[in-house]
Amino acid sequence: MEKHEIDHLVKNYLEHDNRHSSNLKHYVIKFFLNEKEILNISKWEFHHNDFVRWLDQVGQLKDKNKTLSLGTKRNCLAALNSFYKWLSLQGIIESKRI
Repeated sequence: MEKHEIDHLVKNYLEHDNRHSSNLKHYVIKFFLNEKEILNISKWEFHHNDFVRWLDQVGQLKDKNKTLSLGTKRNCLAALNSFYKWLSLQGIIESKRI
């Protein structure tokens, strides 16, 4: 899969459910596509621990000197799980959960 294809999937998902829009775009997609450069969504599950550790270190959007709150970290995991569920319902990946 190419980056523009994943961007298209994200866009379609957010049209379906935009509750996690900010966390999905700014943290989940940023980590897997920019930090890890993993274009195969089925391989993301092998990097869940890295993602959680990265969330402990990454700065907030509004203040890069502050780390994410526990609530934001949980929302990022919820965003990833919700995206996985939608991808599974679309037949793109097998059901996954972090």
